Amino acid sequence: MKYLSKEYVEQEILDTVALMQLNNENVPELSGDKIQSLAEDFIFEWKEVGDYEADFSRTLLDWLRETFKFMNYGG
Repeated sequence: MKYLSKEYVEQEILDTVALMQLNNENVPELSGDKIQSLAEDFIFEWKEVGDYEADFSRTLLDWLRETFKFMNYGG
């Protein structure tokens, strides 16, 4: 998966967050703007790493878990 559209990544973030919530993981409240920002940040890092053979879903999940550790849970 070489090219990632922002819209695709935004939807994948929403899907991944929903699964995380079902698994009772701590997820901060995310506005539409924050989801867009997360998508842009993830796409940037995905391109920087350049490992297009990586498992996209697993990479996104791990990246979100790490990112959420540093986010304010106050909303």
